[in-house]
Amino acid sequence: MKKNLLYLVVLFLIGLAVYYLVFVNGSSTLPVNEKNFAVDDTASIGKIFIASMNKKSILLERNQNGQWLVDKKYGVRPETISLLLKTIKQLSIKYPVSKAARNSVLKTIATNNCKVEIYDLQDNLITAYYVGGGTSDFNGTYMKTIDGENPYVVSVPGFHGVLTVRYITDIEQWKSRNIFSLPINQIKEVSVNYQAREDSSFIIEVAGVDSFKLYSYKTHVQINPKQLSKERMGMYLSLFRNINAEGLENSNPGKDSILMNKPFCEIKVTDIHKNIYEATCYYMPVTKVTMQQFSNKGEPMQYDVDHYYATINNGNDFVLIQKFHFGRLFQTIQFFLSDKPKKK
Repeated sequence: MKKNLLYLVVLFLIGLAVYYLVFVNGSSTLPVNEKNFAVDDTASIGKIFIASMNKKSILLERNQNGQWLVDKKYGVRPETISLLLKTIKQLSIKYPVSKAARNSVLKTIATNNCKVEIYDLQDNLITAYYVGGGTSDFNGTYMKTIDGENPYVVSVPGFHGVLTVRYITDIEQWKSRNIFSLPINQIKEVSVNYQAREDSSFIIEVAGVDSFKLYSYKTHVQINPKQLSKERMGMYLSLFRNINAEGLENSNPGKDSILMNKPFCEIKVTDIHKNIYEATCYYMPVTKVTMQQFSNKGEPMQYDVDHYYATINNGNDFVLIQKFHFGRLFQTIQFFLSDKPKKK
């Protein structure tokens, strides 16, 4: 009995020693150039380049204002860049690939990978590595540094899954859904033009946080300031601080036919630096998934009453917008007139 107990204790101690050497201390004995995956200080990252085997690639760069851009053109989705930076920071080697599996894993990485290059704010390369597929239990991802000879199984603590999906090379998944993001003190002018209702169209000039001028879009005649509701004008302009699309529709098969129609509304915002942001809005034809298929009279609806389409980013993106959210911008010139009679 005592011998069996002693035998079990010895086995336990041997197992503990092996675990410590392989899993706890093992990673510290790996060659430095082979374990350089994680970047602890993500605030020092200025550029990330990701290229996949399907010939897609994206370039993420942080500008002087700290804003991330994709391919030097578009703002990125905050939740997507946040997840990538979190992943880069938390990458942890679980264990080296065994000698028996090494050649097979290297071959797999060579035929199915994405290349990742991470640079600092001064454009110096911090690290570069290949991201391969997942392990058979889907609790690790094969990775190899560019200069390294050996592959490793890498994971993020607390995450069960394959990390490959976080290294996205599809620009559509990176593009921000934001359309307008300007506080009032950054706005110089807003124009809203309804092609079928020019009498309702208007232009607002912003002279200050509480100083506005209203013009008829059709005649460019200024509306008497005494007739204006500053409260409504301020409330309206504040909406432009955060206006977003519901989703990108660049692959929509009906896009070209929709764009052949005349837009019902054109919204243009000019900031104090003379940058112009535009949204050209179109009615959305009823589809099988449209909530309201018939009018109150039982007649088939021609257009969706809850959604519209729009082009943004200088016409480069076709997006879906909500009436509940974006539709708040569809006001008329009459909306800004005060209900209260002015004293003479």
